[in-house]
Amino acid sequence: MAAVYNQTRIDYLVPMPMNAARLGEYVHVYDVDLSASCVLLDEAGLFGLGMLGVRPGRAWITRLGVVPERRQAGAGREMMSFLLATAATRGLETVWLEVIKGNVPAYTLFQRHEFHETRELLVVRRSPIWRGAGAAAAQSIRAIEPLSQAATLSLLSQRQERPNWLNETESMRNVRQLEALMVHCHDGGYGWASFDVGKFQLSRIVVDVLQGDPATVAAAILQAIHQHYPRKDTVIENIAADDPKWPGFQQVGYFDSFRRIEMVRGKGEGRREKAEGRRKKEEGRGKK
Repeated sequence: MAAVYNQTRIDYLVPMPMNAARLGEYVHVYDVDLSASCVLLDEAGLFGLGMLGVRPGRAWITRLGVVPERRQAGAGREMMSFLLATAATRGLETVWLEVIKGNVPAYTLFQRHEFHETRELLVVRRSPIWRGAGAAAAQSIRAIEPLSQAATLSLLSQRQERPNWLNETESMRNVRQLEALMVHCHDGGYGWASFDVGKFQLSRIVVDVLQGDPATVAAAILQAIHQHYPRKDTVIENIAADDPKWPGFQQVGYFDSFRRIEMVRGKGEGRREKAEGRRKKEEGRGKK
């Protein structure tokens, strides 16, 4: 599966290669149901792959791809139809997915299957050799408190913002090396972060500001993490592009690597997304 996945991504804007161990972890953390997923094969072997994540009331299409020489022949449509039919037979009316911004063929395919765009997501990185001005964020920290797993999962479940599938509480519950801390600032602001500690990399960072300026407190929280793990590369997937905490990430060395478009198919979620969009617009008009 890892081999065919890598072949389907060989010419992508962002290939993101995987080995068998990483793909196995991906399947575990994101609740991919292999019995609901599919491959395309003929006498020449495997040439396509599509996976379906399954959680109560919803599904998630991921890793959909066809090897370059077999595209433009309806293979993608066949897999989409299979995955959507499988979700429907399981009573999962809402289906999510993400597509790399700029991947027009995939975006068009998803639109044809009645998916609509919900928001833009950032995939961001930070190098361990970054030597920017993190002093202000460091000086704003008053206290750092490690959190237990039970406390972390409780905080994750209480978030006000809607997380993407990759950052949902169900995903974090499946992470084996999840750590978390609470950071208090001198000005009274505070918040917490959970993160996955790998051998060479920090990933799956979730930051939530409970009080204070979102960007300032987020910068302090992230600075606390990087003070503890100064030599690790960091990648975070699917931060909402309009997240008010994003400037705080930038203050401590994060940069926008590439973007994804989140899409959904399902009347219930579509109504909620549109209502939320209208609410934010009305709030914006009120502030003006």
